[in-house]
Parts: sequence; C-alpha cells; structure tokens
Amino acid sequence: MNHRLLDVRGLRLHCIERGEGEMTLLLHGWLDHAGSFDLLAPLLPGRTVALDFRGHGDSQWVGPGGFYHFVEYIADLDGALELLSPQEPVRIVGHSMGAAAALIYAALRPGRVSHLTMIDAVPLRISTQEIPARLASYLEDLRHIPRKRRRVESIEDAAQRLSRNNPSLSEKAARLLAAGGIAPDPEQENALAWKWDPLLRAHSPLPISEPVMQLVCAQVTTPILVIRGQTGMLPHEPDLRARLPHLKMSVHTVPGTGHHVHLDAPDQVAKLIRASR
Repeated sequence: MNHRLLDVRGLRLHCIERGEGEMTLLLHGWLDHAGSFDLLAPLLPGRTVALDFRGHGDSQWVGPGGFYHFVEYIADLDGALELLSPQEPVRIVGHSMGAAAALIYAALRPGRVSHLTMIDAVPLRISTQEIPARLASYLEDLRHIPRKRRRVESIEDAAQRLSRNNPSLSEKAARLLAAGGIAPDPEQENALAWKWDPLLRAHSPLPISEPVMQLVCAQVTTPILVIRGQTGMLPHEPDLRARLPHLKMSVHTVPGTGHHVHLDAPDQVAKLIRASR
C-alpha cells in the first residue's frame, strides 16, 4: 500500500495505491474518504487507487474564495487520471457522490472508462424550479458556515456521530470511517477534528438539473454495474431503470446492507465486481 500526493491543477489530492496491473479507480462519497475502501480494495484484482476528493480526507482544501462545485470533482477526476493512467482506460468503482461524478465523467470521456460500478448512487433529482432557492441558500451558507474544523472527542465519539446520522451503518464500518476521517486539530493542541472542510456542507449553487442529467446520461456507453443497499438510498430497480432508461446497467441488491454497501458486505461487493469483468 502506497500513499501518494497528486498535483492536479495546483491542488494536492491524496490517493492510496495497492497492487499492480489493470487499474481500478475508487471514488468515495460525500464527507467520506479514500480509506472507506480499505475493506474492499484488497479484494479486487490488479491495481487499485482510492482517491480523496478535494476538501476530503488528506487532500487539500480549496483556498479563500474557493468552493466545492460538483463539476470540480469531475475536473479533478480527469486531472488525476492524466497522472495515474494517461494512456489506458480504467475501471471505476464509485460510492454515492463519487459514483455520480464518475457517471458524468464516463459521458464526457467515454474512451477513458472501460467499466463503471455505482454503489448505492443515483444522480440527485433537482428541478430547474429549485435552483433560485438553492442560490439563495448558497449565499446564506457562505455567510454563516465557519472554516474552522469540527472537533470530536475521540474515534469512539466520531463513530457514534456517524452512526446517529446513518443508522444502517455497522459499528465496524462507522469506526473505520471515523478512524480515517479525523486527525489532530492544527488549530488547538490535544484536540481532534474531522478532516473534511466545513465548507463542503454548503448548498451547491448550481446543481446539475434533471433535464441536463438526462442529456448527459444519454451519452454514456460504458457498461454499468449498479449495487444497491437493501436499506440504502437507491430506488428499486424498476424505478431506477425508468429514471435512467439510456444506461446499459445490471442491478444487484445486497441483502442486509445500507448505504455503505462496500463496508457492510465487502466480500459480496467484490464478488459482483469481479464477475462483471
């Protein structure tokens, strides 16, 4: 296992590399980190690279005046792949937000993604009528969200907070996410804090609307494996196919799992991914 920093358009992005051979890029969900794949990555063949998105994990925060627009994640993904696999197409496994970014990337760079696995993720349904309110919320968030790190008492405290926000998360999964998601607070001695930038909690001012998302999805030619958690965020398969009729996808539900399917059942998720090769 190797920790590496990538210079992507002047921003330092952290990743965790394992193995050799055909590359699989692993993309985490919102407020998670590359370590969320620590149970799954060793079970996958070839070379795996788990990336921390900007503002997450051990990647750099945006500077003063910057923001976390969703399209920036897609641009960071493009820049990271230019460094990690400049010639060969890669397989991508994305969870939640990471899967949504990968889906759009597959539409924009069809020759770069040979296969996509989406773990409990579907693009958010945002209507154009909602955008003015989102813009107003964005301005309020910029005014009121401090850039100070959010402190926690211990790994146990962090794990309990994660479990309260996501009741389907197993104790083991919550502790793994907590252990990789906190660090000593550089602003206060003998204190711990979340690694993620508090600005990530601000509303996105211009989310990708439903009509635009449908146009983008119509461009995707990459084969897709969708893995649902039994009590996760994804709709049931018929509703999912009705929502995204253009995608060539196979859908599997893993019993007894929630939103973090790859943490609840890494062996089953790895088996599904290997079978899709």
